[in-house]
Amino acid sequence: MKEVVMVIALERYLIPMISKDQENSYKLALVRFCTKLTKGWFHQFAIDNYPRLSNLDKDLLSIAHDIIEKFPIKQKKPDVILLDPETQAIFESIRPYTKTISSFDEIRDYDESDNSYTDVKRTGIKITSPINSDVSITAIITIINNEYRDVYNTSKTDRWTASVVILPTNDLEILRDDDEDEDSDSFDMDHVGISFKDPLKIHPYQIRYSGNFSKLNSKHTFVLGISSEDNIWEPINVEVKSADFVASLLEIPDITGDLLFKYVLDYLKPTLDFGETPLQN
Repeated sequence: MKEVVMVIALERYLIPMISKDQENSYKLALVRFCTKLTKGWFHQFAIDNYPRLSNLDKDLLSIAHDIIEKFPIKQKKPDVILLDPETQAIFESIRPYTKTISSFDEIRDYDESDNSYTDVKRTGIKITSPINSDVSITAIITIINNEYRDVYNTSKTDRWTASVVILPTNDLEILRDDDEDEDSDSFDMDHVGISFKDPLKIHPYQIRYSGNFSKLNSKHTFVLGISSEDNIWEPINVEVKSADFVASLLEIPDITGDLLFKYVLDYLKPTLDFGETPLQN
């Protein structure tokens, strides 16, 4: 059991962080085990054995140093979106009317598997019309990654779903207050790739086998589903919709749905960065 915890700590938390903060990395890994893995065997094991695991810092650090020396971490360069001067000028005219949404209600994971881990990232902005301060739109980017590892045959499955939702701010409040769950009525939840509960009811589910998404509408400007199983990538599923209507609500000259979508990406800079899944086939 100790070896399993050590391997996961090294692979998922310690190795990616240790080059910047060697001593604190493993402690953060332990905290992650005891606070984030709320279901299953690993959570209870980490809590019961925290004092003993804490004493393994030196052993883990020596192992990590050896691994990093032999297999140095590749430093990823952030993707840069190059904008032409005209587009840059439009973006700069929008920035004074843009505010970052500081926090969201938690998206909860309902996967009961002991060997499954889900990571959620959600960011958003609110843009107020410079012409009419009573009109605003909200853009939210959600990225959910689920990793399932079979500890017996070492197989591994990674799934990502990502969505860019752009809609009038008032519509978001309506969705938040709506108690009805349309997806539960029209979508077989037993077959979804990643199970979760979204309090905003905006991030779609995806069927494991077909790749189809749950009900999409005009607010879903961009939706992505990607997965790999045993290091083999499966077909990528993408759905896009025009954001022209919601862009027109801002009454900003020359702003189109495409430019609004690019502005959201430029402002929030989302990344799919849950480790590196080798592409073998």
